[in-house]
Amino acid sequence: MLILQTQGFSPESEHRELDFSIRSRYTIRYEVAQRNQARLCKKSRLTSDCMVFNNFFRGGKMKSYLFVVGLSMLICGPLQANLDFSISEEALLSGEFASRSWGPGNVSRMDVDGEAVQFSFTSLSSSGTGLKDNYPVQDYGQILPSHGSGDFSIFDGYSVWFSNVGQMDVTVSLFVNTGFTGPSGVPSSDWTNDTFWQSSWQNISPGESLVLQLDFDDARPFNISDNKVPHTHGTDGQWTAINAYDRTEISAIGFEVLGSGDATILVGPSTIPEPCTLLLFGLGSAMAFCVKPVTAISKYL
Repeated sequence: MLILQTQGFSPESEHRELDFSIRSRYTIRYEVAQRNQARLCKKSRLTSDCMVFNNFFRGGKMKSYLFVVGLSMLICGPLQANLDFSISEEALLSGEFASRSWGPGNVSRMDVDGEAVQFSFTSLSSSGTGLKDNYPVQDYGQILPSHGSGDFSIFDGYSVWFSNVGQMDVTVSLFVNTGFTGPSGVPSSDWTNDTFWQSSWQNISPGESLVLQLDFDDARPFNISDNKVPHTHGTDGQWTAINAYDRTEISAIGFEVLGSGDATILVGPSTIPEPCTLLLFGLGSAMAFCVKPVTAISKYL
């Protein structure tokens, strides 16, 4: 047990017993800062700010605020930890996405304001029309240089923003291909190395927007049943995690659209803030009102 003696304050605060096994030096500095701030308020013109600051502390609001912030970080931390790559405007305007890779109808592109690109489709059907960046893929922030530019092992998945600006419903999904089938593949020059991985299908009505994700830990594979070691094993159509090896051999990236006629959609990177981002931003804004008094007393800490 240690007796802490302070001078220049009220008698009841001059002698205080502190059990250092449970109270740290930061607690002492916090209490001293409170008292010094109260003194400073009497001598300064920051009267209104000081009143707010004192009420914030004395009313226990600071502890409540810190509890809310801590709880928010605990909840949002794991959610924010996910890291997806997306398709940039530059990539969408490249030659790779200039025409359909398979499916009915035709497609044309137009650059619009912002980061999105407008894709107009004709004669869509339920069989699906796909567009993709084929091997070797462009720079999406993956590990470079890497074998075939295909090492996406630093990402948890792939997400894209869509907006339906047409007059009819469309249904969209994302996909990637893994496994190199040429001489550098393992096994070498083997078409069974290739696997098609797809996200869920999402309907978008006219005027609606959404962000769609392909989760590397839970994607729907096709052409997987004949995979050899070291590629992912599984059953066609059954949701499966892409194994670590195949995440280093992504050979194609794209999206597929279903419809019944003509359609127009905007496609862009998934940069819309998520709920946790907005929550933490709001908490930071709420704290701004006490910046001036905290700054004013910082020299006493």
